[in-house]
Amino acid sequence: MTDLRFDATATIRPGERERRIDGSGLQLVRVVLSDDGPVVAPDGTERRRPDVICQLRPSEARQLAERLLALAARAEQASQR
Repeated sequence: MTDLRFDATATIRPGERERRIDGSGLQLVRVVLSDDGPVVAPDGTERRRPDVICQLRPSEARQLAERLLALAARAEQASQR
């Protein structure tokens, strides 16, 4: 199932850390996918959907950022054709 969202943000929140085996903490990057207000259902009613929140390690956040940049470049090239 695919569920669309209309906005994506990334932040760092103090305290959102992953505990390592040695007791130290690794700061996580928070990615939030959300809607811009209520969504209109097929029956015409408005509904609010909860945000989708994902916490990523810095290495995972970098991989996602690199992939997004590559896909954005491809999308721009496709749009110019």
